[in-house]
Amino acid sequence: MAREYQGTEVFGRRPRAVGPKSQPGPRRKTKNKRDRNSRPGTLLGVVALFAALVTILLVTVGITDAVRGNYSSSTSLAYVATGVSIVAVLGGLGAVLLDRGRGWGAVAIVLGLAADPLLLTKLLGWASGLG
Repeated sequence: MAREYQGTEVFGRRPRAVGPKSQPGPRRKTKNKRDRNSRPGTLLGVVALFAALVTILLVTVGITDAVRGNYSSSTSLAYVATGVSIVAVLGGLGAVLLDRGRGWGAVAIVLGLAADPLLLTKLLGWASGLG
């Protein structure tokens, strides 16, 4: 008896057997704590969000230092904030693509880009020419 064509079979899936052998047996306990069907962890997204929040803190402290006239430390803080914002955006992208805290990763991407000192400088320079 020929099997009816049901579309493209990508990886050569075998048809499901019908009969007494097709009944599932008792489940074995897994060694890890999480079940096989559980969702992946959200640690990557949370770490990316934490990096974005650290970026906001560093930019705030750097701007405060620059207003007070302490330009050397504010410049150093801007460099560090740029690096941390890159980590936040890349971590957020990884979290979104790998489904490891997708919502947290999306928020980290937005905050990391919004708090990046290089982008803030370009955006504020552009906005100053509007008025």
